[in-house]
Amino acid sequence: MWLFLLLRYLQLLDGKELYPCLVDAEDHVISFPPITNSEKTKIRKTTKELFLEVTSSTSLQICKEVMDALIVKMAELNKFTSDHREEAGSEGESDAPPVPASDGTTSGELVIQQVRTVDPDGNLKVVYPSKTDLSTDVGNLNVIW
Repeated sequence: MWLFLLLRYLQLLDGKELYPCLVDAEDHVISFPPITNSEKTKIRKTTKELFLEVTSSTSLQICKEVMDALIVKMAELNKFTSDHREEAGSEGESDAPPVPASDGTTSGELVIQQVRTVDPDGNLKVVYPSKTDLSTDVGNLNVIW
């Protein structure tokens, strides 16, 4: 199935010398947009960390608004899941109440790490989230500035 999906989009690279590809610190390809993401980065029930990316060649503001909406929805879903864990009782998950993590957060809290984007010369281009982003009041959201 994966091979079929991959082959379906390979023509997008015909004649291209360069193409987008995200590689992790261990030199594993983790994303090959728009073709596929890797098995290594598949989201599972046990997933604790995500790297989210929103891109546009025309509007930084639209990217920020889309990312804001994604983060707010994830925080809402994270809180709902945490609040209803006892009721859900899905396989492999404990019915115990949320336990504080080593950093003092609980499983109902969504932690966002601020990211700084620089150009090839090292000049700062954008910081996200900034103090003006994520203006929606989300109680279980913790931004690490």
